[in-house]
Amino acid sequence: MAPSNYVLLTNAKPDKGYDLILKVAALLPDVPFVVIASQSPLGDAVHAYETAGLKNVTAIDRASDMAPVYRGARAVAVPSYRFRESFSRVCIEAQRFGLPVIGSDRGNVPYLLEHSGVTLPEDAQAWAAEIERLFNEPDYHAERARKASENSQRYAFAAQAQALDSLVAATTAPFLVAVGSGLGNMLHTTPLIRNVALRTGAPVDVVVAEDHARSLFLVHDPRYVNAVFSLKQTVLRRRYKTVFVTHSFGLARVAFNADQIAWSRDWANFDPAGMHETLFNLEAARRLLGIRYDDADAYGYFCGDLSWRRPTEALIGFHAGSKTGPWATKRWPYFAELAQRLRARGHRVASFGTADEYVEGTENRTGGSIAAMCESMLDCSYFVANDSGVMNIANALGIPMLALFAPTNAATRLPLRPSSEAIVLDKDCSPCEIKDAEGFMRGQCRCMADIAVDEVEARLLERVGALEPA
Repeated sequence: MAPSNYVLLTNAKPDKGYDLILKVAALLPDVPFVVIASQSPLGDAVHAYETAGLKNVTAIDRASDMAPVYRGARAVAVPSYRFRESFSRVCIEAQRFGLPVIGSDRGNVPYLLEHSGVTLPEDAQAWAAEIERLFNEPDYHAERARKASENSQRYAFAAQAQALDSLVAATTAPFLVAVGSGLGNMLHTTPLIRNVALRTGAPVDVVVAEDHARSLFLVHDPRYVNAVFSLKQTVLRRRYKTVFVTHSFGLARVAFNADQIAWSRDWANFDPAGMHETLFNLEAARRLLGIRYDDADAYGYFCGDLSWRRPTEALIGFHAGSKTGPWATKRWPYFAELAQRLRARGHRVASFGTADEYVEGTENRTGGSIAAMCESMLDCSYFVANDSGVMNIANALGIPMLALFAPTNAATRLPLRPSSEAIVLDKDCSPCEIKDAEGFMRGQCRCMADIAVDEVEARLLERVGALEPA
C-alpha cells in the first residue's frame, strides 16, 4: 500500500522525469515518493528504485480513479525535460486538488505554472531543496496550495477543450517520418530525422511501427522531433503535408492522412550488400523529396536527448547479446575471457542488455527498461559490443565503441560516426548474410569464434589508452 503525504509522480517513464525523481529521492531519504506506472510496466519502475537501493519510493499501477491518489499527496512533480509537454494535464488536475506542483522549465509547463507553481532546471539538488520547503514550512506549503487552487480556475473544464484544440493545432507538424521497430533500424533513421528537421526548419513527427512503446524515446530529441507515436495510436487521423516512409517501416501501405506520401521502397529496396543503411535513408529522401544532405549529416545520430560526456571514472561497457534466431550467430563467445583479462589489468567492466546477456565477472547492469539502460550506459568511457541494437545505442550516445563483426556486413551495418569502429573477420565466407544468406538464415554460421581474444584485447587497450589523460 502507498504511504500518505508523499511527492507524487504520475508517470514512471524516464522521459517523464522518473530518472530525475530517483536522484531527488536519494537526497531526501525521509520523504516518501509515489510513482504511477501509467504507461510502462510496474516491474520496470520497481526494478529502477530497487537497483538504486531506495527505500522511500513506492510504485503503483495505473489508477482508474485518481482522486484518492491526489488526496494522499503533499506535492506533485512534473519533471518533463526530455518529453516536451504541449499541455500538461497533470499540472492543472493536481492543482484542482489544491496541490503545489513543481515542474520542469521546458515545454508548456512553465506557462501553466506561471502564476502558481515552481519551475526548476534539471538539477536534483534544486528539486530536493524545493521539496524540503514544502514538507518543512507549513506557511509556504499553504501559500503554494492557495495559488494552485486559484490557477486551476484559469483552466476550468468549460474552456479547456477549446484551449487544448488550439494547443494541438499549434504543435501539429507538417512532416511525418515513418520508421521500423528494430533498435538498429530506428537509430539508423536518426540522421535522416535530424536532417529533415534542419533542412525544413521545423521539428517533425515520427511514427514507429514498434513492438512495444518502451523504445519510442530513442527517436525523440526535442531539437528535431515534435512528437513520437506508435502506429497503434491516433496518428493516422492527424493531417500532414508530407509523410516519408523509410524502408524499415515495412511493406504495408498504411493510409496516412497527407497531401504527399513518399515510400522509400518506391525508389529502391535496402540491400545489406549495397549502400550503408544510414546513407540509404538520407539518399531516399533526397531522391524522392529533394531533401539534400552533406557528408557530415550522416554522423547526426541521436538517442533521445541524452548527451554523453566522458566520465571521471573509467568504465568499459559490454553488450554480449543480439536478437535471437539466426541473428544469435552475431554473438562473440569470448566476452567472459576478455572481462577476466581486463579486470586483471585493473579495468572496471560492466554488462548491459537483458538479464540473460550478463557476462560473468562484470558489474551487472542488465535488466530493466531500455531507457534505464541508456541512462546507465552514460557512465561508460568505452564500449564493446556485437552487431546489435545496443551497439547502435552506444554509437548514438557518442560513446567510443568497438564492434565485432563476422556474419553481418560492417560496411552497411556499422554506424558511421568516427568514434565507432569494428573488428571485422577477414574470411572468404564472411559476411555470410551476403555470401551465404540461406545458411545464415538457418543459423549455421560459427565465424564469430574466429575473432581472437588477443586481437580484441590489443585493439581495446590501444583505444582505451589513447583516451586516457596523459
